[in-house]
Amino acid sequence: MRLNTIFCALCVPAVLMGQSSGGFKQYRSVESYEVRPGVLIRPAYSARGGVCEISIERRHYSNNAVDLDAEMSKEQIRLLFDELAPQRERGQPGMKLPEGTEITVVDGGIRTARILYENVTLTMYGRAESQKFVAATITWAKRPCVPPDR
Repeated sequence: MRLNTIFCALCVPAVLMGQSSGGFKQYRSVESYEVRPGVLIRPAYSARGGVCEISIERRHYSNNAVDLDAEMSKEQIRLLFDELAPQRERGQPGMKLPEGTEITVVDGGIRTARILYENVTLTMYGRAESQKFVAATITWAKRPCVPPDR
């Protein structure tokens, strides 16, 4: 009787662990990096394996707390842009605009600000009434992304 109890005590956790660890196989995993406390980036890749796009956002849930206003300032995003897409990679300003010129469009309560370069575009997304942004993307012009497998 004691041997059966020990055997069951060892088997039940193993079975439960096997179920929980394999429970996410039907989902596509996502690569993510925390580049600053609470700030995550997610790269996407081209067919040749180069980074074609990086999304930037502040974590909405961390340490048992929810931040519904997980926003970033333009300055925070620009610092990350300088780090992730250095000036030497960007090329000249796009559309022959002065360096750092923003093209901003407000539509349906969403403000989209773009800074264009020959090789890279920084796009920042926020609420029309706010001066902060909820997300940003860095997109490389000559590296089309591969659609994710579903």
